[in-house]
Amino acid sequence: MLVSGVEDARGKSVLNPRLLAYILVALVAMDVVLSAYSALRAPFPATVPMGSPTAYRNIYLHIPLAWASLLMFTIAFIAAIGYVVKGKESLDRVVQGFAAIGLIFAFATLVTGSAWASESWGAAWNWDPRETSVLLLFLAYLVYFVIRASISDPERARMVSNIYAIAAYAMVPVVFAAPVVAKVSLHPSFEAARQFLRHPAVLSLFVPKVLIVTVGGLLLGALASSKLVNVRELRIVRYALLAALLVYIALGVYVAAPWLSGRLAKVVDASVDSQGLIHSLKLLRLDNGRLETIVFATPVRSPISPPVARVVGENITRPTIVLHVIELDALLNHHRIVIVDHWSVAVSLILTGVSFYAGFEIAVRLAARHARESSEEM
Repeated sequence: MLVSGVEDARGKSVLNPRLLAYILVALVAMDVVLSAYSALRAPFPATVPMGSPTAYRNIYLHIPLAWASLLMFTIAFIAAIGYVVKGKESLDRVVQGFAAIGLIFAFATLVTGSAWASESWGAAWNWDPRETSVLLLFLAYLVYFVIRASISDPERARMVSNIYAIAAYAMVPVVFAAPVVAKVSLHPSFEAARQFLRHPAVLSLFVPKVLIVTVGGLLLGALASSKLVNVRELRIVRYALLAALLVYIALGVYVAAPWLSGRLAKVVDASVDSQGLIHSLKLLRLDNGRLETIVFATPVRSPISPPVARVVGENITRPTIVLHVIELDALLNHHRIVIVDHWSVAVSLILTGVSFYAGFEIAVRLAARHARESSEEM
């Protein structure tokens, strides 16, 4: 027998690691397509309080990672309670597996969130209540593995670490409650998020993205909780996920490429008429920090619809091209306004691929260790 799944109450295998891994490959393939569309074509808010509106394409990439991590920790919490009550070794494996995958997704959440915040909040780290609580959640579950590794007696290590895992879960409700208790948060409010997500074009992309990332996390957690006797049986899966990772990286490089050229400018003001035609742009060049004004002999149609909109959370309207980053060469040489995705979207793309691939590698190692420990105890 090459692989052994999670056992039921009679010790019979109910989950096959190889099957889990193959389903994971199919899900990741779908996520590559959805992630590419999210980064390059997905809708974003017409106006935002600060920073480039295209940074909000991170909604489709950052939030699924965050929600998936919280689900992983929830499953680990339930399994930890089960282990403390029943003492079943299979439940201890579930705690280890889902906590490990949750940590990977939580790390990706922190990095992608900080990249997004660097544009939309003005700094990568702001000690925002939710931002800080996610960091504390990550550290709390990191300590779980430190505790487990520091106790030499296996039985005691299981019991102490599972009791700690139950306590560490207290940070999950804190993540949700922190902005409410603090009564201030830079994160978009639930109402603002709801208004954006309720649009059919947004919802039809956001929901499948959340489902795929979440189910992918569940598969990784289940794989990490299983017993894998022959790791080489999954080498095809490893190659497929590595290929997917390279695609994520290539997409990220493609999105970030304009930022490497240095020929970009941020729109700080614009003159737009009632027909949506732009007569002039006031630009902040990102290569030298100088302000420049471009006046069009022939007005250019705004690439954003609507051309003017109310700023979210404020009682003013402004041209929707304002705060966007655009390509200077296309503007100066061809009189075209080409909008550039913020570089944080590239970071989120790459971290999504890293989460799946790193999650698989860690899951396989945990599953192989479970198999070894099981054979040593027999």
